[in-house]
Amino acid sequence: MTSAKATPNRRSNNLVRMLPGFLVTFVALAVLYFFIDLDTLATAFALQDYRWLPLVILAFFGTLLTRTQAWRTILEGRANFKESFLVISQAYLLNNVLPFRLGELGRALLLSGRVSLSFWRVFSTVVVERVFDLGIAAGLLLATLPLVVGADWARSAALVAIALVVAGFAILFLMARNPEGTRHLIERLTKPKPKLQHWLSDKLASFLEGLSTLRDWRRFLTVTFWMLLTWFFNVAWYYLLLRSFIPVAPWLWAFFSIAVASLGVALPSSPGYVGVLETAMVGSLSLFGVDPSISLAYALVAHVLYFILTGAIGIYGFWEQGQSLGEVYRKLLNRPESA
Repeated sequence: MTSAKATPNRRSNNLVRMLPGFLVTFVALAVLYFFIDLDTLATAFALQDYRWLPLVILAFFGTLLTRTQAWRTILEGRANFKESFLVISQAYLLNNVLPFRLGELGRALLLSGRVSLSFWRVFSTVVVERVFDLGIAAGLLLATLPLVVGADWARSAALVAIALVVAGFAILFLMARNPEGTRHLIERLTKPKPKLQHWLSDKLASFLEGLSTLRDWRRFLTVTFWMLLTWFFNVAWYYLLLRSFIPVAPWLWAFFSIAVASLGVALPSSPGYVGVLETAMVGSLSLFGVDPSISLAYALVAHVLYFILTGAIGIYGFWEQGQSLGEVYRKLLNRPESA
């Protein structure tokens, strides 16, 4: 039975949880304020060649389409293309406007409401996709960092980081190949805490089922292909947009800045990664001698385009499903433990 104090306490806890993210965003915005000349920022916007926008938008939709196919492969075809495509865009919209990075949880909630899969079964596939994302982003950073800084320590750091990425994939692979052993290990580790053990029991089973993609090497290679293609389009649309500001920009600038930004937005922040994405872009491009005002103008246009395109598709997805953002937010915050 829920007491009358539960709601105020939950709101208080939510505010506390939001503070680190808003603090990171505040610091990022402060850095931009102190290092960017606002007068030259207006001039930087005037440099953009808008004739590049159709290609930028086309490449952006390439990322959505290929990511959808990758996720459907992880889901073993249990959801059709349209359902998966709309839910991904709805998740992006949730991340843009709601705190706590609820988009990933929202994706599991929304798709489990459309197909006959449990919340935790869907969520496990989202985790698998995110592992691919972080692995590819780390790989891009490691591959480009030595070219950017040209220092011996960068090569050593790259080797260490590559080892950590490989170790992470190896652990997931072992979990997928030996689900019973993983379950027994978790049970032993949580034995001193029966409540935690009980809470994890059914969720762990669904999660390990979602890792089945890593057991089938054909499906694993198929997912890898679609995720690599997703990242090609992801880098491509940023690169084309960068060329609209700086016609002589090479691909290296886009590869490195996107890798830095992708890992940067993994930090806690306010909804929509406001300030964090821009700071990561400005900082990474500054290593190539790009004027910070131009970098910020480029990052702001990229961020606005992302908001508009994912927001429009996400809103349509919510309308088609007959749900609202507020309704989904409440479901996520009040979701039963057994869901």
